[in-house]
Amino acid sequence: MAHPIRRSSAVRAGAAGAVVLLAAAVLPATPAVSSPAATADGARPAQHVIMFDFDGFDPRFLTGRYAGLAELPNIRALIGEGAFGVADGSYSSYSNSSRTTTATGAYPAVHRNTGYYYNQETDRGVSQERHIEPGVETIAHSLKRQDRTAAYLQWYAVQNYGATYGDPAALYTQPGGDCETRADQAIALLRGEPVNSGGTMVDPAAIPDLITVYCDDVDGVLHDGGFSDPDLPAALARVDAQIGRVREAAREAGVLDRTAFVVTADHGAREWTVPLLPEVLDRLSATGLKVQVVASSGGVPDPASEIVVVPAPRTADITLRGRADTPENARRIAGIIRGIPGIAAVRDQQDLRRLKASDKLGDLVVEPVEPYHLSTLADGAPRASHGALPEAQVPMVLSGAGIRRGVPLRNVGLVDVAATISALLGVRPPANSQGHVMRGAVERS
Repeated sequence: MAHPIRRSSAVRAGAAGAVVLLAAAVLPATPAVSSPAATADGARPAQHVIMFDFDGFDPRFLTGRYAGLAELPNIRALIGEGAFGVADGSYSSYSNSSRTTTATGAYPAVHRNTGYYYNQETDRGVSQERHIEPGVETIAHSLKRQDRTAAYLQWYAVQNYGATYGDPAALYTQPGGDCETRADQAIALLRGEPVNSGGTMVDPAAIPDLITVYCDDVDGVLHDGGFSDPDLPAALARVDAQIGRVREAAREAGVLDRTAFVVTADHGAREWTVPLLPEVLDRLSATGLKVQVVASSGGVPDPASEIVVVPAPRTADITLRGRADTPENARRIAGIIRGIPGIAAVRDQQDLRRLKASDKLGDLVVEPVEPYHLSTLADGAPRASHGALPEAQVPMVLSGAGIRRGVPLRNVGLVDVAATISALLGVRPPANSQGHVMRGAVERS
């Protein structure tokens, strides 16, 4: 399957586009394909699936510029025993929207979870949200509907969307702490021990069919200090170590040979130090239209504002209102911004539809070239963030029961995760899933 974020032609500067194409071309191999009949008879290649979702885990930690920061022996062991590739995320590459794509198997155009935009209905700037369009299933909904059990350890995308505190069949927990604390709960479940779920100790009757472990250790360090932060190697080593701990617990529980492992992320990251927003605002103001920056933390624009800008380090969402809201002005403003040195892309409505982005985004979304940024900060301190297209690349590791060894993955994405986990567990994917089973890597039962 060719994913839409590879087909966009909106990248103006070669630098940003080249990053995506190089990442996508790391390992040519078998694409995901649709095969609904493969799960119709309940065939079950794996008895259990354990997924690690590492926030901000850039694929270049494994293959590329940052591969020397940490050895990552446990992830590399899974790769050596299974399938690996660089996968597409979703657009915009913000955590909640991307993770909702993983949970639903649908693109933002369908689930409509959106990041860093101006909400015209509420008249406020939005950073990130917990929203899934009514009627769109998550994997938590579909597994429970098909009598499979699951535990979602701080994997917040499904909280109150199929999984809740205290429900042993679709258990949500939020232990806090670092990755080790969350892995502790996975180990407890593998040992048949109760875990704390919203203040209640819950003891599932058996090891859940699916366990997801969410960790944000790496993302937090990247946001604070970028790829040169001295705490980054330790954060990488810490999340990697939890894979080894959980695998050993599965071995001790006697289920390792019946367990499939998935390791992925929501997005990568790019560094930023040089402010570009002032230049963008100056160019927009020169049009004679009234321009206003609105904070993503709920800022409200003046009713007279004609160009509303919601800035973030890696994107700026632009909504045109009043006399500015014409196709001619959208084209004119896009051209003005494209002429600014340091701009990588200006994505219009056609581009956003091609990317299957949420319709809640504005008329234009602007992306800078690394290390430029579109935030209001100007202190020059190194940080890393996400949201743009180059960061919509993540590692995809499949290993263990039901997974073919040595298969490089190609043309796969977060949208395919729910379908692949469902196939491994012998059930149908979520009802609104647009993804497909990574069939080249998944064995037939």
